[in-house]
Amino acid sequence: MVLLVDQSRRELSPVLRGGAELVRVDALAQATGFRTRVSKPGALALSFGSREVTLYERKSLVSIGGDLRLLSSPVLVEGGQWLVPLDSVPRLLTPLLGRRAEWRPASRLLLVGNVPAPRVTVATYAAGDAVRVVLESSEPVPFRVRQEDRRVTVAIPRDVLDVAHQPERLTGGIVESVQFLGGRENVFAITVGPRFRQLKSAEEAGPPARLILELQAEPMAADRPPVAAPAPAAAAAPGGLRTVVIDPGHGGGEVGAQGPGGTLEKDVTLAIARKLRSALSNGLGLQAFLTRDGDKDMALDDRAAFANNYKADLFVSIHANASRSAGAHGSEVYFLSYQAADEESRRVAAAEGAYVPEAAAAPADASVAMILWDMAQAEHLEESSSLASRLQEELAVVTGSEGRGVKQAPFRVLVGAAMPAVLVEVAFISNSGEEKLLGSDAWQNKVVSALVRGVARYQQERAGGAAPVAASGSR
Repeated sequence: MVLLVDQSRRELSPVLRGGAELVRVDALAQATGFRTRVSKPGALALSFGSREVTLYERKSLVSIGGDLRLLSSPVLVEGGQWLVPLDSVPRLLTPLLGRRAEWRPASRLLLVGNVPAPRVTVATYAAGDAVRVVLESSEPVPFRVRQEDRRVTVAIPRDVLDVAHQPERLTGGIVESVQFLGGRENVFAITVGPRFRQLKSAEEAGPPARLILELQAEPMAADRPPVAAPAPAAAAAPGGLRTVVIDPGHGGGEVGAQGPGGTLEKDVTLAIARKLRSALSNGLGLQAFLTRDGDKDMALDDRAAFANNYKADLFVSIHANASRSAGAHGSEVYFLSYQAADEESRRVAAAEGAYVPEAAAAPADASVAMILWDMAQAEHLEESSSLASRLQEELAVVTGSEGRGVKQAPFRVLVGAAMPAVLVEVAFISNSGEEKLLGSDAWQNKVVSALVRGVARYQQERAGGAAPVAASGSR
């Protein structure tokens, strides 16, 4: 990861402990200028001018001017070195330094102070047999254009960009969508349609600096109607829903649970997520994006950050359950809670990456309890509960799990989501019968249809209308 302080840059090497990334306090001190001292056994005071912050060994709490704040995981001490959770560093540095600090997980950047960031905007122009996409930057930046099989990507390898762009869908069959994927290379992706033939690109030095991409099409036959992409979400979104981000659980080296027949959770979740993306787009006219569209590693915090970046209206994380009980079966849908609803929910949250340690390990003070809800998801819990209920009701018809109901647990992947968010355990991959179903294309389609019906019901209820009645035999 990279720490940027004003004009200076420093590489830091976080360590992974218990699923959490931690960074050395002394490295942060060297880069930003605060001082450290052991104030008492098990406590480290950080000071900058008259301001002071105190860390506590093996605690998830920090004292800022006498007020307690929650960290995402406990502070550790290894070989005399103090380690703090990386995603909580801004909670320490902002009040300590009196300057804005921000962690950007998608690009692996920790920003402190006035970090220069070129502003990049995107405009699209469609005319006849061509679509022009123009990227404009407030200062010169390197544009790296690459043409792939079904898309064109533009990378801008700068540490920080201020990107002003929302995902956009186009009609006409030349370009299907334009979106900002982010990452270390600040990648923009242009998905091309069936009429796309060739790409031309040109740069203008400016100011402002511009990259002009012209995507040309096969000429339209006079007697053939245009190829139409799905209608823009804004035109078909009762209930205010436009964008859904779907998170296929696990990926890359993190395979998730494994069935007795060798089926991997990461493969099942990606297959279902891809089907769900298409069904939501084609069936409900919603924009739907995947946090990962391949077998790659992705940190839990980056998944919610992806949804926030796209200003999603819903976040749905897809998983497959596992249990030591051979008879465990059916689906479960969770929404966030600091405390698990029961022992089974606690086990599932631990398997998928829990947000905080057991409630019994947290201080009982009421003010601290309030701090626990100082998270992005807190204001959306009622809507998350409603979405979870609709999804589980529809899934239960397919999976035969009417009695399992909706549950709450401290899933870390849901914590940072600034919109209604749920985690769906589709079925038990540890159950040999359900493992076979999870690998079945036909059964996956049934699950996806149930999820779409659940989203549609939530959408209609949010709009104040009656939920649509499912067609006979659709389940």
